[in-house]
Amino acid sequence: MSTVPARHYDVVILGGGFAGVYCAQQATKRLKGTGKTVALIAAENHMVFQPMLPEVVGGSLSPRHVVNPIRLICPRADVLKGTVFALDLHHKTLTLTGGQFTPDVKVTFDHLVLCLGADVDVSRIPGMAEHAYLMRNVGDAMKLRAAIISRMEEANLISDETTRRKLLNFVVVGGGYSGVETAGQIMDLLHSVSKFYENIKPEDFSVSLIHSGEHLLPMLSTSLATYTEKKLSEMGVKLMLKQRVRSVTARFVVLEDGTKLEATSVVCTVGNAPHPLIVRLGQQRALTVERNKVMVNPTGQALGQTHVWSAGDCASFPKSGGGSCPETAQFAYRQGLMIGDNIALAMKGEMLKTFDFKGLGELASIGHRSAVANMMGFNFSGILAWFMWRTVYLMKLPGLDRKLRVMTEWTFDLFFPRDINLLTPQYSSPMEEMHLEAGDILFLSGEPAQSFYAVKQGRVNITDDKNEVVKSATKGDHFGERALLGDRIWRFNATAMEPTTLVAISARTFDKLVSSIGSLSQLFKRTAETYDRPQDIEHVLAKLPQRCRSGVARDLMITDVAVLREDGMLSEALELFQKERHSTYPVVDASGHVRGVLRRNECYQWLKHHAMDEKARVRDLPLHRPLFIAPDMPLPDVFETLIRTGASKAIISGSDFKLQGMLTLFDLLTCPVTPEATPAEVAVPVM
Repeated sequence: MSTVPARHYDVVILGGGFAGVYCAQQATKRLKGTGKTVALIAAENHMVFQPMLPEVVGGSLSPRHVVNPIRLICPRADVLKGTVFALDLHHKTLTLTGGQFTPDVKVTFDHLVLCLGADVDVSRIPGMAEHAYLMRNVGDAMKLRAAIISRMEEANLISDETTRRKLLNFVVVGGGYSGVETAGQIMDLLHSVSKFYENIKPEDFSVSLIHSGEHLLPMLSTSLATYTEKKLSEMGVKLMLKQRVRSVTARFVVLEDGTKLEATSVVCTVGNAPHPLIVRLGQQRALTVERNKVMVNPTGQALGQTHVWSAGDCASFPKSGGGSCPETAQFAYRQGLMIGDNIALAMKGEMLKTFDFKGLGELASIGHRSAVANMMGFNFSGILAWFMWRTVYLMKLPGLDRKLRVMTEWTFDLFFPRDINLLTPQYSSPMEEMHLEAGDILFLSGEPAQSFYAVKQGRVNITDDKNEVVKSATKGDHFGERALLGDRIWRFNATAMEPTTLVAISARTFDKLVSSIGSLSQLFKRTAETYDRPQDIEHVLAKLPQRCRSGVARDLMITDVAVLREDGMLSEALELFQKERHSTYPVVDASGHVRGVLRRNECYQWLKHHAMDEKARVRDLPLHRPLFIAPDMPLPDVFETLIRTGASKAIISGSDFKLQGMLTLFDLLTCPVTPEATPAEVAVPVM
């Protein structure tokens, strides 16, 4: 693999949220004309204005109006779309991957800003990951809105009232900002569009909001929380406070007290999890990480660091007056701006600023032109708070063009019905077919492993750094399990040797399969052992007796083999099983040509479904194609072939496929030190 030269930046910012984007804006502004370079690395090329995602669900806003291209917001920064999978703070280097067909990019830096935000993990509640809709990005909001309209279309075709109402039960889990705003928007949408469905009445649909606390919106005052609960109840939202979800199925939400709620649409707004890169840095003790957040000084510098900074949801940022800053946009925005300033000051050797922002207040839209707000210590509610909510967030929205578009859409929303087009987003399947031509490279050593592959047609060679073949995968073979079960880094290269069709299974789907099917896990762990480098095999060979390293297959093969004829009766096979207790038996025709091998345990499995059929012949049993080895193949090559194929036994035969003997891996590993005479050719025993 060719070495890609590293790109160097004076400042590298990880994360495309509020903290990362505004840090990049401020840093490039302060460093303008100095020749210093700034790069922003993000998984997406756009910034999501998350406070407005519920408006996308409710159809008040178009999805494209709540996202902004980072390149337009930060025109002076280099924007790199990719995922960082290796970070070395000591040597100030990181490696990112940008996609399946993009080579890894190595980046060096002088200052690093971690604004990675939080991840999501709903696996702690059984069934939540499989059956719930999330509210993390624009795709989630579009998918949820499409699901709501789809449920309405389906329910409109149902004549039975009970069945129709079950289908139109919506459950939202989580009573924070996202949960409250999403529940209100869903109810608003249902009321607005139900009049266009002749078979659906307002009493047919319901929205339930489940929250573990005593009041919704615990970050606001009790009076505002109570007002929120009152308004949502008046809208028809069923509040279930002091309740936790135990599990979720395709048709039910089960609460901790055993209550079952019938629902086919569940929205999850809880389940925040730390970013994996932050967790890794904490485990490596590269940074001070507590409760999965980077501990920082009031200047934004990570504790004990001068060139590493952090802001936003992944940082524990001290708040003026004590405690830590809340995980809200207004704090992340200002933290990013201050760090941008401080990096410029640090480069000049000047005194750094400290964070003293205390917050302007909190706002939450609860739907139906109503909101709650706490601004400058004063509480507001109703339509005035709703007007304040829209005004504040409109001003915060980056870009004049987005402000005008959103203002126009909100104005239209006052006079025209909401859009009920069912535009179902098409999502990538966890299993995809891909075609490679001869010479195409699938992956290279050192790249991150993101898929498991099965060969549908063609051939892929897995080679090491010396270009020696580790495995040649043909039709029916698979590869990739070693990397996915390990550190998720490819240790070999994969190249198509002819036109090839592969089935690619995503790493996430692979994990689910392996974790849920024990036998599959054991299979992949066993096949992963076949990917040994030539030097690893040579190391083992060096420990074997000289005879196993200098002889050929016929020197160690077993000639007294228990053999079955393909036209023999089933009863004869069972008699042989009792007489010669082996796991595998060669099956030959009348001329001694090998037609396959029969595994004893699979014969017994066959009998469970076919009983003792007196007419059954050996050829009717499940036969497998054996591994054929030439009698003059050197024993080191035999050893490597057995390892590469994962086989423990091989049939010794010439080009005519006539059985001459068998050789097992056990025979190679336990061959006697004292050489014996080479056996002569012997006739195949006939039964």
